Amino acid sequence: MKKEASPDCRRVYDCVGLGFCVVDYQCLLDKFPAIDDKTVAKKYIHQGGAPVVTALVALGKWKRDVAMIGIAGDDDEGRFITKEMASYGVDTSHMILTRKTETKKAFVWIDLSKGTRTMVLGRERVIPLPASVAYKKNFPLCRFLHVDGNEAHVALKAMKLVRERGGETVIDLGRPREHMDELFTHTDHFIASHTFVKKFFGEKATPEDAVWKILERGPKVALITLGEKGCIGATAGGKFRVHGISRKGFVVDTTGAGDVFHGGYIFGLLKGWPPVKCAEFANAAAFLSCGAIGARAGIPSLKQVMSLLKEKR
Repeated sequence: MKKEASPDCRRVYDCVGLGFCVVDYQCLLDKFPAIDDKTVAKKYIHQGGAPVVTALVALGKWKRDVAMIGIAGDDDEGRFITKEMASYGVDTSHMILTRKTETKKAFVWIDLSKGTRTMVLGRERVIPLPASVAYKKNFPLCRFLHVDGNEAHVALKAMKLVRERGGETVIDLGRPREHMDELFTHTDHFIASHTFVKKFFGEKATPEDAVWKILERGPKVALITLGEKGCIGATAGGKFRVHGISRKGFVVDTTGAGDVFHGGYIFGLLKGWPPVKCAEFANAAAFLSCGAIGARAGIPSLKQVMSLLKEKR
């Protein structure tokens, strides 16, 4: 196992991410085949994935100082995703590569006729991220911590530490995790998908009601992403809505759009923007990311995002 890096006490990252790492195998199809049918792939893409990593890649592309803490196999795939992160400006010195685990794999089928995807995650022979990464002596200084709620006990240690140091926490939840009560309590910016709302609050729950229920549990900002319909959020000062963006024939692949949204939201926080402006930027970035194949290639430039926002005003 590669030794964990000690933090540089003089360096304060804009954002540190903590979560799972995965390598994506993406297969592009004209359309999904029927059961027992066969088809020919139009294109094949091999790249890194995972929610927190993709958000950091976006931030790195936008020239923010970011670092990733995660675990992967000391194998070809683990070295590949680490090298790819670094190529986008993500500091990987806190990553752990070990022969005791295999790098997680995601097999993704993309229907080009609809811009939709189906994913299967392979997690055989994997070991958890050690709690030691969240010890004070190991954990780097940062303004914001971004987590996905995986291995919640480790995430919570890091969240508590960052807040003690004066930083803020952002969480990305697509489904409920362990220790949800504590995750609510120690999150400043709680961003969840509409599927999380149904799974946690029940099938009859609405995003409009959920944002208030989330705020009651501790976060200062609650935000529910609604896919192509945008997002809805709330703070103690009131509720806000950011409508989705549409452009005929533009969307070719939604892979990573939600992850780019989180990167966009954190970018806004780093600029000191209010939550609604952060959400508007995030929404535009997420939409533009759907214009290219793959979670990495579609990440837009800052100029493209600002241009779209100006166009929509």
